Amino acid sequence: MYYETPHGLLTGGEQVLTLLIHGAGGSSQHWQPLLPYLLDKLCPILIDLPGHGLSGGTVPSSIDEAAILLDHFLTRLDVEQPIYCIGHSLGGMIAQRFAMLFPERVAKLALITTSARIQIHADFLEAALTGKWDLDAFRLSFSPDIPKEIQNLVLNEYPKMRVASDSSDFMDLSNLDLRAKISTLTIPTLIISGDDDVIISPRHSRFLHKEIPYSTLVVVPHGGHYVQVEQPERVAEALNRFSYVSEFDTFP
Repeated sequence: MYYETPHGLLTGGEQVLTLLIHGAGGSSQHWQPLLPYLLDKLCPILIDLPGHGLSGGTVPSSIDEAAILLDHFLTRLDVEQPIYCIGHSLGGMIAQRFAMLFPERVAKLALITTSARIQIHADFLEAALTGKWDLDAFRLSFSPDIPKEIQNLVLNEYPKMRVASDSSDFMDLSNLDLRAKISTLTIPTLIISGDDDVIISPRHSRFLHKEIPYSTLVVVPHGGHYVQVEQPERVAEALNRFSYVSEFDTFP
């Protein structure tokens, strides 16, 4: 599995190891615009999930498999301290499940344009299976004023995705619904939504905020589904501020 640690694995003092989990069809590239705006104390660990980006293999068969893989990954890196876990879209669902299965691993959680239940469109799975991508069709997931080169940073990662040839579902999402379980998440949680997101409606973020006890909701005006790419400075500001939140607190 490909990963990057731009600042190294710094521990001690105020350093906070920060795991960033991309969404379906994404890669570590989807976090690059955000990195210059993150506080120095946040030490990012960027990953390409299996079947994505520069990693080998195929897309994990389930969200639980991906979460268990992340636990093994952190063990291999000798990471023992609880981390700041940030997930976008499908990566946000993986982050939720990771925090449920390995609560000792996660100090804080940030969920960006995600939901407790996600259904991948059949056209997306078909494109992943055949390798025939109509990338222009996916431009609708961005706010209209986002430059094409920024859109391409996201879209050019899609064709790199590899799913098992016999796949009839994407990571078994049809059989996974976390809506009844998310209230068990009792760690400080930041929820970021873009109010122009046409892929995962902002109402799903509002539901997460309602159900997760110690959560804070930040809505980014004119933000689309890839809000961390479209408005990285604003998203980083929210992530930076939340890194100072104490247990069971919300934003000041």
